[in-house]
This record gives sequence, C-alpha cells and structure tokens, in this order.
Amino acid sequence: MNIKWDSRYDLGNARIDSEHRTLLGLIVDFGEAAEQGAPRERLVRMLDEISKYAEYHFLCEENIMTDCQYPEQKNHARLHLILMEDLIEKFWQFKREAIAADEVFKFMFEWFDSHISIEDKKLVGHLGNGLTTAVPLASGRRETAVGLAPKGS
Repeated sequence: MNIKWDSRYDLGNARIDSEHRTLLGLIVDFGEAAEQGAPRERLVRMLDEISKYAEYHFLCEENIMTDCQYPEQKNHARLHLILMEDLIEKFWQFKREAIAADEVFKFMFEWFDSHISIEDKKLVGHLGNGLTTAVPLASGRRETAVGLAPKGS
C-alpha cells in the first residue's frame, strides 16, 4: 500500500489539517494491517478506533462551523452523520464477516478523499474569508476557527 499524505489534502487550517493527517494515518494503518494478514480481532479494534476518531473530528469541525457561522453547517453536519452511519454499517458487516477488509478500506479512503476535496475545502474557504469568531480559552488565549490568537488579542 502506497497511500501517503498528499499536498492536495492541505486545506490551510492547522487544526483541520492535523486531524485529517491523523485520520488518514489510521485508515492507512488499517489497510496495511489487513494486507499483512492481521487477525480480524485486531482489525475490528482498529475500525473502532477509526470510528471514534472520525466522530471526534466531525464534532471538532462542527464546533468550528458554529463558531464561524458557516452557512452550509446544516448540510455539512448531515453529511458527517451519513458518513458515520455508513462507517458503522461497514464496521458491523466486517465484524460479521459479510465483507472483506479491503472493501472497508476502499470505502474509508474514498470518503476521506471525497469529503476533504469537496466539503471541507468549502468550509476552509469560508474560514479564509476572515469570517471567524474568537472564543476565549481558560489559558487567556483566544481560539478562532483558524487557530490560536495571541494572548490578549
């Protein structure tokens, strides 16, 4: 397997890009483990980890959307819900041995590639228009939808 981070996935938002790198790494790790004949039990645990991380990532993105008043938030969040439902369905199909690991991998990589290339690119484009909201943090710094602002700003 020769899937690696590609610059076309860089959207220009440090937090979102970092989370996308982690998510792609988990997906690739699953594919490589499957190719190397890892036990099904191990692959099931890896899918559980991917599912939980995707859920976390989607919540983070949705919080950013709320903070920056993203006009497409409702549709984007609906797509997240559909992706999670589909991922969970694939997870259970794999667990019941109804589908092979390579089919699960293909599904995950395709939704990763498609969702970032289309939907997340639109979100980050909105953020790039300067339409952000700063949120005070306990540290005294302010976090915006595009990253941390210096303390006191």
